[in-house]
Amino acid sequence: MIVHGREYLCVLKYSAPFASEQLHSVTTVLAKVLPAMRRLSVELGKPGARFTEAGIRHKIARWLSGAFVSELVRYELVEREGRWHLQFDFDHAAFERLMAHRLGRTVLLTNRSHWTAEQVVAGYSGQQQIERVFRGLKEGDWLGWGPMYHWTDQKIRMHAFYCMLGISLLQYIYQKAQVAWAGLSMEQLLEELDQIVQFTLLYPPREEKAPHRVALVLSKETLAQQSLAKELGLDALQENRKG
Repeated sequence: MIVHGREYLCVLKYSAPFASEQLHSVTTVLAKVLPAMRRLSVELGKPGARFTEAGIRHKIARWLSGAFVSELVRYELVEREGRWHLQFDFDHAAFERLMAHRLGRTVLLTNRSHWTAEQVVAGYSGQQQIERVFRGLKEGDWLGWGPMYHWTDQKIRMHAFYCMLGISLLQYIYQKAQVAWAGLSMEQLLEELDQIVQFTLLYPPREEKAPHRVALVLSKETLAQQSLAKELGLDALQENRKG
């Protein structure tokens, strides 16, 4: 494909979850727009209604400003006998075309012409993962950037360094975890690991001046937690102490 005089490799990516999100957004907006158009049509037909063409069109344009909405709602505004009349309809054919050719689809362009379509999509998904990590850094409960409690440049740089170091370590653990239990999100991984707990049980001593007897036991693990513990080598961190 030639874009602005340069040749690019073009890949069309489809995502069912993305299509579902877009469809939900469109139907939500339509559920508000169509009743609003119906009310406006009734208002225009009332005796003594005072509307200007510019005002009506501005209002309709604002309602139809959502993504794809103007393609789905067709309207006609005409003046007869000094009154404005509004007719509108939902374009079912346009909706079918939208479902078949637009929703859930993303056009990816790259100058790496030797890449396969799979590599282009993987590179795009990698960018999404990076964005997700930084959203977690800013808003998540793990590796939060703030509050910082630092004011000097040197300490702010050090804070940024260990945040990025933490992200690198977390990403390494996440990649290893995919081998043990594929499909886990970062949040699910952290939740599963958080539930692996070692308890210290103290029993009364057998003799009066003897120390307490100690037993270390692990919490009951799910199959996913067992697989993660094995793959990440958590068993090596477990203390085995009794007595």
